[in-house]
Amino acid sequence: MSKVIEVTDQNFEQEVLESDVPTEVDFWAPWCGPCKMVSPIYDKLSEEYENFKFCKIDVDQNPQTAMQYHIVSIPMQMFFNGGEKVDEILGAVPEHMIRSKVEEILNRFPADEKGRLKVILNSWIDQNKRHSEKFRRWTEKIENDGNYNHILQAVQELEEVNERLYKVSVDL
Repeated sequence: MSKVIEVTDQNFEQEVLESDVPTEVDFWAPWCGPCKMVSPIYDKLSEEYENFKFCKIDVDQNPQTAMQYHIVSIPMQMFFNGGEKVDEILGAVPEHMIRSKVEEILNRFPADEKGRLKVILNSWIDQNKRHSEKFRRWTEKIENDGNYNHILQAVQELEEVNERLYKVSVDL
């Protein structure tokens, strides 16, 4: 039995935008042949993925949501995380393409706490590394002024913290 949830204009926000896990929404209509072709794929995937939510919404019965997301062609699959649209697939595509997209979304937006923490840490580390590199290039261009020594020391301390965060991230 499929775990695909039928959503409406009334419960779209609650079921999709407020979902605790990444969510796919299949915008479809009963008269749409290609929609009927991909529907069994989503039924199958909904049984396989525990930390991913699969939904569908009939665009004829729920025009408000269809208009809000500018649905002009179906089937349209939109992927959401944390209340934001993060990706989409237009048209009837093979299972391997849909499965690949689900895996990509799960890698970008893990549903488990450990995975989320790892994504946050890696983002923080990458951001700090980029800023640190920019700062070092900038300091090479200025005169060795005593006013900047305390800043250079703070950057060095941040780099050490970054290295410790990296080790923690690897251990996750």
